[in-house]
Parts: sequence; structure tokens; C-alpha cells
Amino acid sequence: MKIMTKYLNCLKAVALAFIFGLLAACAHPDSVNLGTSYDSVMDKLGAPDSRTVLPDGTLRLVYSLQPMGQQSYVMIFNKEGHLIFKENLLQQKYFNEIKPKIMNEQDIYNMFGHPCEKWTYALSSEHTYMYRFQDGGMDWALWVDFDNKTNEVLRYVISIDPWTQRDGDDDKNI
Repeated sequence: MKIMTKYLNCLKAVALAFIFGLLAACAHPDSVNLGTSYDSVMDKLGAPDSRTVLPDGTLRLVYSLQPMGQQSYVMIFNKEGHLIFKENLLQQKYFNEIKPKIMNEQDIYNMFGHPCEKWTYALSSEHTYMYRFQDGGMDWALWVDFDNKTNEVLRYVISIDPWTQRDGDDDKNI
């Protein structure tokens, strides 16, 4: 009986350590407060998807939570290295900043970070980035299409998130 109790206590300790380890590994931009230093953000979230020094000397970082998350966060740091702005980029007001025939693939990557999925269409010589997001309680997808030769943005469209259409497909074969 004593051995069983010790074994169970050891198992509980290992399980708790595992759970706390997982929680520590799940750093999220929402857990970072305004005023936090750049170094603290790097320690907590790691390297961003994109890093851009803006003309006024502020620093813009982007953290994409794709593919499983439906957000991509922008964080802006002042010249002193403190977080002064943070927001989810995957919303219509930022989509309106996409400029076909002017922006390219690198501009979109710098803007939103890594996409959920990348698609290539050999016959049309195009490729696409898909970003998943939520709006109004619905799951949506932003598709940004590029020319394969120039990497120039051709267009962007919004549709229902295809991942939600795939959920449960196996259950419908009754």
C-alpha cells in the first residue's frame, strides 16, 4: 500500500510538472501588457515572424498564431524599447491596406506573418497565402493571391474558413 501511494504521488508530481511546462510554453501576445520591454517580449514570445523599423524609429513586430490560431498580432515599440501598441491584424481595417499591383509577397508576410496555408496553382502561374480569422462569431479565411513570376499581389478575397468545412466530414458517412 505504501509503495502504491508513493507511486501515485510521484505520478501526480510528474503530471503537474508536465502541465506547468505546457502552460509556460503557451506564451501568447495577449499575455503581454503595454509598457513591457522589448527584451521581455523576446524572452516570453521568442522571435517574431517579421521585424520592421518604421521611419519614426519605432519598431514593428508581427507574431502570427497560424495555422491553429486565428490571429496575427502587431506589436509596436517606442524608441526606448517599450511596447506602446498591440492589436490583432486579422480584421477588415487591415485587409483594406492590401494594395494589389503595388505590394508583393514579402510585404504581405511583413504585414501578417506566416500564413495558415500556402497554395500553388501551376496552370495560372499564381500562388496564395491563406490566413484564418474570426469576425462576428464566424470563422473566415483571407486569401491573398500572388503572381508566381513577380510575387506581386494580384488580389485578395475573403471566404468561409475551409477548415471549418472539413470538420466532421468523416461523421457524415452514415
